Amino acid sequence: MIKKYMTEPIIEKRIEQPYVGIPIYATLLDWDKVNALISEIFDWLDRKDIEPVGPPFYRYWVIGGIDENYELEVGVPVERMVTGNSRIIASSIPGGSYVTAKHRGHPDLLEYSLEVLEQWSKREELEFDKRWEGEDEIWTGRFEFYLTDPDEEPDLDKWEIEIAFLLMRDDAA
Repeated sequence: MIKKYMTEPIIEKRIEQPYVGIPIYATLLDWDKVNALISEIFDWLDRKDIEPVGPPFYRYWVIGGIDENYELEVGVPVERMVTGNSRIIASSIPGGSYVTAKHRGHPDLLEYSLEVLEQWSKREELEFDKRWEGEDEIWTGRFEFYLTDPDEEPDLDKWEIEIAFLLMRDDAA
């Protein structure tokens, strides 16, 4: 069943990667506002004459839902740390071991692939780098990298999205 929507999961080591981004709190009902931030970041990079070095991504700190806010950042990798402003932040994707897989298909079906990846990781006895603060589950590294350029492929059913979850240091093999 994995092959229907996503590739087989793998574990890979990644180095720290600088990025610029915009933090946002949003429910699923507000997702158009989240998506709009991608072009805002690319416009800012263009005005600053800074080249992106990877695809845009969403970094999830807290998972929300229809009525609950997601706490996330919309980001774009850059070659080196830069200075942001009151809206654009400069940060970095943590280095470490990640479990990754590529979702193939409409982003609305991504939830299925996320669940499959979490269940696979559980069976493999892998732990994600996250912690609890009260009732909030805080992720250190939960990413979705949007590999398909919508200008080149407008058909959402043909998109590829890489899912990457940072593993606890003990699971880094």
